[in-house]
Amino acid sequence: MKGLLLVMLSLFPVVALAATEIRTVSAEATGIDREQAVYNALGEAVRQVRGAQISASRQVRSALARVSQRTSDGRESSTTVSSAQKSETRVASSGLISGYRILSVTNTGDGSGKLARLEVDVPVYKAPGSSAQDNRWRMAVYPVETARGSYTVDRTLLSAEEVSRRFTHSISDALTQSRRFAVLARDSEGAIFDERHRMAGKDVPVSEKAMLGNTLGAEYLVVTRVSDLSLGSRQQVSTFTGEKSTIATGAAVLEIRVVIPATGGIVWSQTLNTTSTALGLKLDGTSHSVQKIFDRIGREVALRVIDAVWPPLVEKQQGGELVINMGGNLMAVGDTWEVFKLGDAVRNSHTGSGLGREEQRIATVQITRSTPKMAYAKVVDGNVEGSGHVLRRGAHSSSSESAAEKVRGTRKRTCLPIDPC
Repeated sequence: MKGLLLVMLSLFPVVALAATEIRTVSAEATGIDREQAVYNALGEAVRQVRGAQISASRQVRSALARVSQRTSDGRESSTTVSSAQKSETRVASSGLISGYRILSVTNTGDGSGKLARLEVDVPVYKAPGSSAQDNRWRMAVYPVETARGSYTVDRTLLSAEEVSRRFTHSISDALTQSRRFAVLARDSEGAIFDERHRMAGKDVPVSEKAMLGNTLGAEYLVVTRVSDLSLGSRQQVSTFTGEKSTIATGAAVLEIRVVIPATGGIVWSQTLNTTSTALGLKLDGTSHSVQKIFDRIGREVALRVIDAVWPPLVEKQQGGELVINMGGNLMAVGDTWEVFKLGDAVRNSHTGSGLGREEQRIATVQITRSTPKMAYAKVVDGNVEGSGHVLRRGAHSSSSESAAEKVRGTRKRTCLPIDPC
């Protein structure tokens, strides 16, 4: 087998900036001479830090040849001969070297080349705030799709592009505020690609180039399509009193999916069909009123995604209040939430797969104050002891539910990170 090594190195001084840290590794490699051995060892150091792409191929070529021979009894026999094969492995790695020290260069055991041992400094880019995002799942909100070329929203005509841009921003903003996910930009790729192209230029210091090659992939994708958006209002005059009143009209219909890109599996899907009254909006035809529609629907989409994928939990009790591990605008003061105690894991008797854990409603709480990272709530009904309980929005629960409905499993939801699935 023939091995081909392709290594791209930039051997320039690199200054360790605040976002770049230097990682020192030990590496060794062989070569036909001293220079080649050192170069191969540098490539090995880069692969230790950055990894490598390996592609293997095998080609088999057949050359047919027929050999004929006559036996002693006059019969003729023939044999077909074919053989040829070629195998190739290509290893590609790229990275930056800020410096290296040669520890030793000696002859190989068979005397056919040199063995170099090096200590190499490799700069590694560290994204700002990455330490706070290490334990968060990465989620990407893709640009919202539209079913029509334009929409009339509260007496304002908007193009499909404008509707998509506003919805994408409002959903991304709400999910970012939840601090439950590391939200990746998918609606600003043009600007991102332009900046990367600029950083790859020859006039950019090598230290800045450590930022290249760090694009992250998402564990979850939020894919949304607008089927209808006709929210508005109209004036109505009473035939008896002549009094004028505003009547809400139209609806907003959005199809929402949460997809795992690695497999293409849909872990959650729902259609949001709502009105301005259900969203608590009073429309007046102004630009401010139109923007509130997008903000409120974006918040609603984010809350439903969070409820399905990673709902908020009760962290602890403090001074008669419950401390909840989600805050921001998603936990508005005055909102009511239902608290569910997690029970045993439930498995599908047909497939054996995990369905989640049983949830028993134990209380209703009301948000009293909210900070960017946490919220505080008071218990208005029931009793909450301990921590780790799941919160679901009160709007999803009805006081007329039967006792049997108060104890349910999570089979209508995805398996949560807290579930032993």
